[in-house]
Amino acid sequence: MLPPWNHLHPAIVHFPIALLTVAPLLVLLGLLWPAQRRGIHAAALVLLVLGFGGLMLALASGDAVERYARATPALMAGLRDHELAAQKATLIFGLLGGGFAVLWVLPLARRRELARHIELSLLVFWLFLAAGAVLALARAGHLGGHLVHDLHTHAAPEPPVS
Repeated sequence: MLPPWNHLHPAIVHFPIALLTVAPLLVLLGLLWPAQRRGIHAAALVLLVLGFGGLMLALASGDAVERYARATPALMAGLRDHELAAQKATLIFGLLGGGFAVLWVLPLARRRELARHIELSLLVFWLFLAAGAVLALARAGHLGGHLVHDLHTHAAPEPPVS
């Protein structure tokens, strides 16, 4: 039997963080290993899709935790900051994942590869944006850690606070 939805948040959040941190590294590896680029970038795309799905689950389970949290001014401010940071990271990774999918599918749709210098430029630009996205994700995770370790918020199965 699964624990209550709010108890899953701490277990869920670590997977998208890991997947979305590794995906840009795979994109970089694909740039450094051109003979295997297509396969490595396919793996990066899978990690981006799974990581984005994990972020969506983390947002939903985080909302469940919020309903059970004991409301104090510091906690409510921390929850708001964490939630906004998580939403921002989810939006950024959604856009990056969609952009990367377009870059990956475009040669298939056109039935020919992009010019090397164009592909390289787009992927380097994507990596630059991905670095910012990883920082946004790290900030959301840090704010969540602050809620747990500094403000002692836990997903206790108590009735929602009115």
